[in-house]
Amino acid sequence: MSNIGTNRRLATILFADIDGYSRLMRVDEEQTLVDLHAHLAELVAPVVERFHGRIVKTVGDGVLVEFSSAVEAIRSAVELQRGMIERNIETAPERRQAFRIGLHLGDIIAHDDDVFGDTVNIAARLEAQAEAGSIVLSDSVYEQVRDKLALPFRDLGRRTVKNIDRPIRMYALDGAALAETDMPPRPAGPYSGKRLSVVAAGIAVVLIALGVTLAYRSGGPPPPQDAIGSLGRPPAETGLSVAILVLINQSGDPAQDYFSDGLTEDITRALGRFKQITVLSYGAVLPFRGKEMPLSEIGRLLHARYLVGGSVRRMGTRVRVTVQLSDAANGTQLWAEQYDDEMTDIFAVQERIARRIAGTLASSLQQIALQQSLRKPTDNLDAYDLLLRSRALAADSTRAGNRSARDLLDRVTLLSPTYADAYAEMADLYFQRATFGWSEFPDQDIDTAIRLAQKAIELDEECVLAHSVLARAYTALQKYDLGLAQSERALQINPSDAEAALARAAALLWTGRIDESIAAAEFAVHLNPNIGPEAALNLGLAYVLSRRYADAVKLLEAARIRYPAYPLLDFPLAAAYAELGRTADAMDAVEQGRRKNPHFDLASFGSRFQDPALQGRIEASLRKAGLN
Repeated sequence: MSNIGTNRRLATILFADIDGYSRLMRVDEEQTLVDLHAHLAELVAPVVERFHGRIVKTVGDGVLVEFSSAVEAIRSAVELQRGMIERNIETAPERRQAFRIGLHLGDIIAHDDDVFGDTVNIAARLEAQAEAGSIVLSDSVYEQVRDKLALPFRDLGRRTVKNIDRPIRMYALDGAALAETDMPPRPAGPYSGKRLSVVAAGIAVVLIALGVTLAYRSGGPPPPQDAIGSLGRPPAETGLSVAILVLINQSGDPAQDYFSDGLTEDITRALGRFKQITVLSYGAVLPFRGKEMPLSEIGRLLHARYLVGGSVRRMGTRVRVTVQLSDAANGTQLWAEQYDDEMTDIFAVQERIARRIAGTLASSLQQIALQQSLRKPTDNLDAYDLLLRSRALAADSTRAGNRSARDLLDRVTLLSPTYADAYAEMADLYFQRATFGWSEFPDQDIDTAIRLAQKAIELDEECVLAHSVLARAYTALQKYDLGLAQSERALQINPSDAEAALARAAALLWTGRIDESIAAAEFAVHLNPNIGPEAALNLGLAYVLSRRYADAVKLLEAARIRYPAYPLLDFPLAAAYAELGRTADAMDAVEQGRRKNPHFDLASFGSRFQDPALQGRIEASLRKAGLN
């Protein structure tokens, strides 16, 4: 059985469902469903994200959530229960809903964004032990939080539950006690406001037509200014304000509206993780349903520079999503793409497509911002524009470009000393300087990269690039566990970030998990085809090790054209040529590589591999190419 995309990790699993949901549905199906989705969108999703959790999936009225921290999981559970108490105050008694929550800490199996194993099953069994408004946790969670959170835990003793072959020690946080207890401190951060999520997939939004002007049909005034929220801004105004208009269901079945609505919310949520982009909330665009207005007018009222529209069509067992990015000022289409997927688990498909769309959108928007910045006079730049210019210089992957980019970032940190992204970008440049052969003191430069990345995280714990640089730097120092942990943290913060996926791919490559490395890198390429030379080198090596020689040649030939000065791409290309029997091409690649890197040492190439046998396989292929 293939283990591609599968891994084990320690996690705290939270399972919640609505007490008496079937009874509520019998009384009033439509209202119960509307109320549930409102709770999920307005309470559950923002709370889970605030406490750094991940909604894995929803099942009927149940929600399965993964946390890397037991403390954050408990804080999230308590805030959910307290939040439901507040939301029920003004709700008629017959409509009030209450969660039952169970939590367990243990080893899980992660595969294709889902999680499996006894830990998940036990969390569900604990939830069944909870009363309305209460929380039941296992002793594995309790031992992690007992001395950290002053909460009124009640020992339930050991209990036997269905399909689990051993009794479980349980503790409860009763609803009445929670209502009278001060909340655990909330973490500060950019995600403290209300946000909407993938799980609010059932709110009925029927879009009837998409004209040239993306006209909407429904009444309602334009949204008030305080309804227009952003999901985080950099220190300077970037101009990257975007609104995701509700995708149109073109399946011909109004019952499928929930899928297009949920996908719209999921894209909004995923794109909001990119802090360089100001994303308007899903609620801000809803009042524009039925407004037959040109894009320029929608953009003006929403204060959005860019608008995203599109459609969803389900065809048998497949779904097709078409998305367009437009400049709201003039209605010009800037980017369009089509996505196809097989319908299996509907919410897994929804999340997978949304992640891809968000990643490619973010890449396109940031490229647009760079082009705008380069058109500005050089004497009229703020910190963000300088940072963009540094990226443009660094993208050439040359020694001179690296040095000039670092000079610009020095100016950025003077203009904005608390700009976390600037320190993260600087860390990346020092790491490149060390590993691209541009430094006489590479070990010192890697230490500098680590120090700068850590400073960026001190300023903003959710700086994805900083965690990605740390992942690559620790892996380069053969601190594999730290590298893997940092790469996982980067993807927890933003699963749609191409650089985070590439950092994960690098850590997986050098630890010998080749198939997983390829899967992570290929996902990053879907998000941003213009990967850098280091990422191309890593993926090329992974292709060679998995005997996908033709794929290695295709990738590395294109990368060598894009980055002609990079000193290492020729060698894995030579190895792939040799394995394909293209002897002349292999010898030519070796010769080009030696010209760029006259001090290349075959014995040390690939020395980062945790498994020496993998280094040996690369060395054997290079010897076959004529390198001795």
